[in-house]
Amino acid sequence: SREERQAESVRKMLLAMASDMRVVLVRLASRLTTLRYFADNKLQNDRTCQYARETFDLYSPLANRLGVWQLKWELEDLSFRFLEPQAYKRIASMLEEKRVGREQFVNSAIARLKSELAAAGIKAEVSGRPKHIYSIWNKMRGKSLDYSELYDVRAFRVIVDDDKSCYTVRGVVHHIWTPIPKEFDDYISRPKPNGY
Repeated sequence: SREERQAESVRKMLLAMASDMRVVLVRLASRLTTLRYFADNKLQNDRTCQYARETFDLYSPLANRLGVWQLKWELEDLSFRFLEPQAYKRIASMLEEKRVGREQFVNSAIARLKSELAAAGIKAEVSGRPKHIYSIWNKMRGKSLDYSELYDVRAFRVIVDDDKSCYTVRGVVHHIWTPIPKEFDDYISRPKPNGY
């Protein structure tokens, strides 16, 4: 049965992990290649859905645990594409920019933020990314929001050494981009339970 094959696959992967982590990375890369092949060839059938479900249940969480987030995001987006094709197409069409355009916006915003922080004398590690289709859908579903109500289809992270620098960075960010009051959370003074 499908469940037995999946359990056997998990067992083999866990045994391989115990002896050599490279085997797991090769399996993740192989799964990504397979899903990309399905997407490129516009295949949609029971087999693609089975691969997508296994990817959500096993491969994506594994990539997350290993900290290979770019791989996790792509595995989730491709799986979502096969499991919820209508929702995937709807969100993809709502994204005004193509992926490349969103990445260019993020890169230019990072460059501007780095420049402003340097001018303010703040040493910081700045990163960013466009949010992925599956994470956008998850937020819409989890918060019962329409796409037009989402303000965070891009994500940025600034890491500094202390709280004082955090507040200075917040001031620089608010100088560059106007905050949206109901969307602003102060995680500096009120961190989430997970430390975020």
